[in-house]
Amino acid sequence: MPELPEVETMVRELAAKTQAWRISEVLVHYAPIVASAWESFSSWLVGQDIEAVTRIGKWILFSLTEDRHLLIHLKMTGQFHFDVWPEELGGWPPHCHAAFRLINHAQEPLERTLYYKDTRKFGRLRAFGPGQLNPFLASLNLGPDALIATAQEYRQRLTQAPGSLKAALLDQTVLAGFGNIYADETLIAAHLSPFRKAKTLTIDEATALHTQAQRILNHAIECRGSTVANYQAPEGAGSYQNHHLAYGKAGQPCPFCGRALNKIKVNGRGTVYCPFCQK
Repeated sequence: MPELPEVETMVRELAAKTQAWRISEVLVHYAPIVASAWESFSSWLVGQDIEAVTRIGKWILFSLTEDRHLLIHLKMTGQFHFDVWPEELGGWPPHCHAAFRLINHAQEPLERTLYYKDTRKFGRLRAFGPGQLNPFLASLNLGPDALIATAQEYRQRLTQAPGSLKAALLDQTVLAGFGNIYADETLIAAHLSPFRKAKTLTIDEATALHTQAQRILNHAIECRGSTVANYQAPEGAGSYQNHHLAYGKAGQPCPFCGRALNKIKVNGRGTVYCPFCQK
């Protein structure tokens, strides 16, 4: 699943290619991909200019004119790419489920098509009319964004969470943006056990966790995310997988002590850790 660095990369690249462009037509090839009211999905979007593309946790938000919005969660395999309209291609590209025709009379090319692609079809698109977005966002109950939250917020949110530290990091209502990759990477860098009760974090440990999280997330964004399976941003794959310390490295030497990394499930999620450095 794309996590904070992957979604942030997509947002930056989408913003560069779509901001100030107008949505002139919308086609949906796979109806279940639309999670909001089907009858209003296209009508809320067509004719609106894209004012901004931003990230809310792992969600992508297109803010349009007239207080209209397109909100997308990529789930496991959601992606975007640009091409020409399906009729000009002679059909839909493989695994593409929605197409947005964009026009801009101020620059070349004057038209492009943004495709939403999703191999496993788990992602969801939602359109909102005036006044509809904020109540939905409130219902998500997202915690502070993991990239901008302070060390104090990390400690406050995590020590109020039940269960293990790994489970707390994955809980989007605690901190928004972490997934399996960056939770494992942050915990090994901070020398904290994924099994540790989140409520037992000390001030110093929370500070170390926050410091490592900021370093890792920002470095991953610089590398355009981690491509370990099929993640692709509009400009291509990421490279942060070349810097992973733990994720995907079970059985390999710990980067700190040289002993073998273990893999075990925590709350149903595969977790790679060092049993010596992360006691």
